[in-house]
Parts: sequence; structure tokens; C-alpha cells
Amino acid sequence: MDQTLAYIVDKQGLQEIFYLSGIIDIQAEPVFKTIENKISGSNVIFDYAKVGRINSMGIALILRSLKRLKTERKIKVNIRGTNHINTMLFKMSGIFMLAPEAVQE
Repeated sequence: MDQTLAYIVDKQGLQEIFYLSGIIDIQAEPVFKTIENKISGSNVIFDYAKVGRINSMGIALILRSLKRLKTERKIKVNIRGTNHINTMLFKMSGIFMLAPEAVQE
């Protein structure tokens, strides 16, 4: 797995799905800013299925990004595809309170 955070976006009507891959740490900040600027719809899903390690700085980045999207831009955000460890991190840090887990179809 590549260490640098990368993404692919898939637009489905008003919903955008961002497939993230790599690790999320402080070096991922420019990627998150780019993602925020690319969102044009009102409903976003972040897919973490190919994300490996997320450190404390990565958690802080995710929280700041989610708060900006929800508070400033009023975008509905969901998360899916988290592995067991990242699911625990997201629950403990409150990320799932800002962006609940999306139901897999």
C-alpha cells in the first residue's frame, strides 16, 4: 500500500464518493484541502476501505475537515469501509458523531 494519501472520486447524481487510500497523518493535510474544494454536491461518502494507518494528527485532520464540511458548507457526510482499528479510533474520537457509518448496500 502506498504511504501517501490518495483518492478517487465517483459522482453518482448529487452524491459523491471519495475512495481514500494510503495513510492519514499530517502530510495528508493538502489532500484533505483538495478534497474539500472538489466537493460540489450536498451529500458525500468517504470510503476508508484502502486506508491503512491513521495517527493522532490524521484524526485531528479528519475532525477539522468534517466540521468545516458540516458546519460551514452544510454537507451531509457519511463514512464507510473502515477496518476494525480505524472503526475504534473513529468511535473514540467522535468522528462517527459528525459523520455516521454509511449502510453498505
